[in-house]
Amino acid sequence: MRLLRCCSVFLPLVSGCILLGCQGMSKHSAPSSTAPPAGSGSQIVYVIGNGAVSTYSVDPNSLTFTSLGQPINLIPSGSLVQFVPAPNDNFLYVLWSDAGNQQHLSVYATDASGVPQTPSVQTLDAPSLSQFNIHRSARFAYMTQVNNLGAEYTSTVRLFHINPADGKLLEDPKLQGSYGPYYILPASLYGFSADGTEIYLSRENSQGPFYEQRSLNTNNGTVGPDVLLYQPASGWTDSDTLVIGEQVMVDEHRAPGETGYIDILPLVPKPRHHLFRCTASMLAACASATNVQIDPTGKYLFLTDPPTQQVYVARIDAKNIEDTGNSIPMTAQTPGFAFSPDGGLVYAILASDSSLHVYSFNPASGQLVGGSAPLTVGNSYGFCPAFLL
Repeated sequence: MRLLRCCSVFLPLVSGCILLGCQGMSKHSAPSSTAPPAGSGSQIVYVIGNGAVSTYSVDPNSLTFTSLGQPINLIPSGSLVQFVPAPNDNFLYVLWSDAGNQQHLSVYATDASGVPQTPSVQTLDAPSLSQFNIHRSARFAYMTQVNNLGAEYTSTVRLFHINPADGKLLEDPKLQGSYGPYYILPASLYGFSADGTEIYLSRENSQGPFYEQRSLNTNNGTVGPDVLLYQPASGWTDSDTLVIGEQVMVDEHRAPGETGYIDILPLVPKPRHHLFRCTASMLAACASATNVQIDPTGKYLFLTDPPTQQVYVARIDAKNIEDTGNSIPMTAQTPGFAFSPDGGLVYAILASDSSLHVYSFNPASGQLVGGSAPLTVGNSYGFCPAFLL
């Protein structure tokens, strides 16, 4: 059985290029956790551009790329919205918008090496649907449907059951939640807990953003009632970010004209106190980093720091943060890097050469070692690591 995990895609929009999470990240979110077991399988990475997908195998020892077949055009027209490999089967899920701005969701099988096969095994109309999230069991998927009412939004959470034989989706007749109307932003799917028993959502109203968790029934995919997880203190700005890891939440504060800081909080509903606050006196990048991500083990923070043009790796525990002395150069987008499913590799499109670089990552020490043969792709391309067992 193959374990596939999506990470990130860069997509050109009217306002330029932005980073979209394959698992439906919200504005203040991190990629949802999917933790496949480690094995001796092959690493692969999908490179996506203009609707075409190229598949490469990656040697984790030599850190080199090998092309597998020819690029495959997955969408007939329009633009790609999300590209999501199934976490434990042989299928890819592609949310795309046609030339008439109508959305569709297509399911593609892949061959033994991971190359997508055409035509699609299923294509569904997906009007107003977004944030395709696959549960780690590969049995369920979730999407939100957003309705724009003019001055406000409503959202519904929809559940799909996945046929393990062919990857096809069958929608559950029961909605899993209705939210709104909200005047600021619609409710958004946020991701899953590391063990797959909770699903996270984010919302924002006139009082600011807040985050909730709902228990997830791993037998049938249904979700329980909303429980408030975290509501940031007053004074949050559009530059602030919340990232959820396996054991902690990272509340990144960036007030215009002020020195920033990072709060590390326990991953419990409504935490009363942060575990510690990282300021410039503890780690310089805590005051200036614009993007924080947590590695798959939950032990390291990757901090994108524009003043120094570096992405730093820092080790965290319940009381402290420590610079490991490892970093990668500034990426072309933010965050612009992604982990392999087993956490042993880090991929990044660097701003310096618009090429896809691969680094080995040692989760015991935080050490990064870069390969010497990056893949030229251009900064308008996306990439999505995967893992073949």
